[in-house]
Amino acid sequence: MSLQALFHPRRVAIVGASSQPQKIGGLPVRMLRELGYAGEILPVNPGAAEIQGLRAWPSLRALPDAPDVAIVAVPAAAVSATIEDCIGRGVGAAVVFSSGFAEAGSEGLAMQQRIAGLAREGGLTLLGPNCLGVINVRQRWVGTFSPAPLSGLPDAGGVAIVSQSGAFGAYAYVLARKAGLGLSQWVTTGNEAQVSVADLIDWLADDEETRVIVAYIEGARDGERLRQALLKARRAGKPVVVTKVGRTAAGASAAMSHTASLSGEDAVYQAVFEECGAVRAYTVEEMFRHAQAFATAPCPRGRRLGIITVSGGVGTLMADAASDAALELPPLPQDIATRLRERVPFASTANPVDVTGQITADYDVLEQTAVDAARSGAYDAVALFLAAAASAPALGPKVIETVRRIREAAPHLPLALSGILNAEQSRELQTLGCLACEEPTHAVEAMARLERWQSFAPAATPPSVPLARLPAGTRNEAEGLAWLAAQDLPVMPHRVVHGEDQAVQAWRELGEGPVVIKVVSRDILHKSDVGGVRVGPRSDAEVREACRAIGESVACRAPQAAREGLLVARLLKPRVELMLGARHDPVFGPIVVVGLGGVAVELHAKTFVLSAPAAASRVRELLGRLGVSTLMGAWRGQAVIDDASLVQAVLRFSQLAAGLGASLRSLEINPLMVCDDGVFAADSVIEIDA
Repeated sequence: MSLQALFHPRRVAIVGASSQPQKIGGLPVRMLRELGYAGEILPVNPGAAEIQGLRAWPSLRALPDAPDVAIVAVPAAAVSATIEDCIGRGVGAAVVFSSGFAEAGSEGLAMQQRIAGLAREGGLTLLGPNCLGVINVRQRWVGTFSPAPLSGLPDAGGVAIVSQSGAFGAYAYVLARKAGLGLSQWVTTGNEAQVSVADLIDWLADDEETRVIVAYIEGARDGERLRQALLKARRAGKPVVVTKVGRTAAGASAAMSHTASLSGEDAVYQAVFEECGAVRAYTVEEMFRHAQAFATAPCPRGRRLGIITVSGGVGTLMADAASDAALELPPLPQDIATRLRERVPFASTANPVDVTGQITADYDVLEQTAVDAARSGAYDAVALFLAAAASAPALGPKVIETVRRIREAAPHLPLALSGILNAEQSRELQTLGCLACEEPTHAVEAMARLERWQSFAPAATPPSVPLARLPAGTRNEAEGLAWLAAQDLPVMPHRVVHGEDQAVQAWRELGEGPVVIKVVSRDILHKSDVGGVRVGPRSDAEVREACRAIGESVACRAPQAAREGLLVARLLKPRVELMLGARHDPVFGPIVVVGLGGVAVELHAKTFVLSAPAAASRVRELLGRLGVSTLMGAWRGQAVIDDASLVQAVLRFSQLAAGLGASLRSLEINPLMVCDDGVFAADSVIEIDA
């Protein structure tokens, strides 16, 4: 499947072309003519000899030359025959506007599967159905029925917009034009019978006209395809700004009814975005802000930010934002600070640098300080706050000239300016490679976002090693621990017993210290809920009493559960308790959940997801974000616990999840106990599908 014809057609046919320019089949004809498309426009309609001043053709097969692209604007029932005509005439790509397919129910899904099969077998690239189309801004190739381009094309630039939703795509198009965001390509995918957002990201990663990719996603059917496309864009040095909707149960339901796609679990998508270096935006405003930042400013090579402001208060606000974003604020170099204080004795020469409102009387003090700071090499990026200075008629032109001088002094330095700016000033600043923001903290956040993206390197994923298939069904805890131990995962010292006498013997074998006694039952997931756990027996009598109490409680509160013995384990003293869970996600395959564990795991509600098998660097990052690394450190007189054993245990768990493949329904260790003398699995759940 090649997307070249879709984005760079020299000859375009419109099947279902209309003489009425406001209709779905008429708008593309009108816009291609009025907006300056230089290629051939070939209206196809068996009932007309001429459409909007152009010769019309009765069918695709009647055309003298094969079109690169056919726009399909016919009823759903006629689309299949049109696709066959496209293949028969040697058309490269079809853009199907028609609706009434998978989004309309089972009959529509069957029609969609038929046209997808025809396109696949016939070597036709198929965009849609139920899509709003495609635009190549530089070529003025406008293959859409949205009327938005009638108000004007955006500037040609380096940002590509890819959207599963046509309405959102049209909305984003208008916002981009309004914001002065230069576009390269714009495309909506609709039902994705063939061409998906992932396919487009993959192609745009190679597109010389595109530097930044903005993607609106409701769901993905092929998670691995999306993952590889995101990684390809990252390797190509092209940021992908993703807005993924359907984060909540209500949102996911709406997404499925709208596009008939699988939205999946948001935490899994978030994990994939993080692992691939994609930049997630949660609002439309944030999406465009990130895209503008990547399209305008170079990325910082480090975390040293210089803040120069005319307001001490706003400088403090920006410093707070920098601290939150883990940016460094080195002080102004001494020679520059001395020169500033000579001119403005009451200026602050720390960082933020406050040149004060003195600029209204002596503007040059701001310019010289900013130019000197940029040239000094002390900063990886500079952010300026000028309040309303740029809106003053006498100072506005000077602000632009200041940015020009900074750019001459430091051509590759990332630069952001915040304050009150008009549209013309913002556009001129962006032309100079200076990000323009009204909100001062956005300038700081942009520099942090750019630096994080620049410093990100995807972790190498270890190969997955298939495991011997396990029989379908649920393992009890003892069977699960035995299997984990056989797979080189450390488990707590324990014995499986039947009756009080064996329990006492196990207690003695385990050192006659305090133990934990639990019922063994594949029917009971949460044993403590039914009184199936006793913690701390430390004598013959206490062990016997615990065994009797467990038996009575489980018989009363879970009478249908099969009891398969008792598990007697040494009572551990963990510094940290984690939960490791794994399952096979229908979109992305094997995934692992890591969180704070124990009986209150649902209350902690602090978990992260990673793909399986995992990389060690990713595991360490998530353990740090969970606070586990801090808990294992030297605090309150406790010794440092090396994280090597814990990281290895999580890695091995992820390898098991990957090795079990699609048969894995659930694999869980809760808790995984991190103790001074090692890491131990203290409970397990294994469920295998047939």
